[in-house]
Amino acid sequence: MVSALKSATLPYHVLGNQAQGTRVTQPDPNTVVTAVLAADQNEMIRFVTTIAPDGSGSRVSTAVEPPRGRYSAHAGKAMAENAYAMALMGKLAHEHVAAAIEGRPFDMLFATAPMARGMLAANPEAQAHIDAANQSAAAMNAAADHGDAGHDRDETATSEEEERDWARKGGWGR
Repeated sequence: MVSALKSATLPYHVLGNQAQGTRVTQPDPNTVVTAVLAADQNEMIRFVTTIAPDGSGSRVSTAVEPPRGRYSAHAGKAMAENAYAMALMGKLAHEHVAAAIEGRPFDMLFATAPMARGMLAANPEAQAHIDAANQSAAAMNAAADHGDAGHDRDETATSEEEERDWARKGGWGR
């Protein structure tokens, strides 16, 4: 299960143009952290998945947490002030983990209302267009991922001006 979580692709294009990649780490044997990265490779938000033994199986929980490093204070404040956006982040994180565990593609309609899902099921042509658009976006994500995530840097270096600049560029909740 940990291997599936570590290798799962998060379609960060659904998070807007500020999200430019992801970094996956495993701080301990039962925890996988998927961090969404900004263009400067600093974390914007993190999904922390913990696996715990539960009888003959495992219990999996995922928490949406503020990033570590440069944007921590700003993002933490924005997360606290934007319950609706955080509910969507929770759904995104849940679908990311469920798809990885179940060995299936990420369901790009993860936040779609049941009625809308029914309407799409009745219109295969519309679903085909959605699938094609999502495949194109996933290809863009793959092309943008350049493999240098995780390099050493001072993740605590920041300034109030840098955080204001990030907010003006569309950071979480702005």
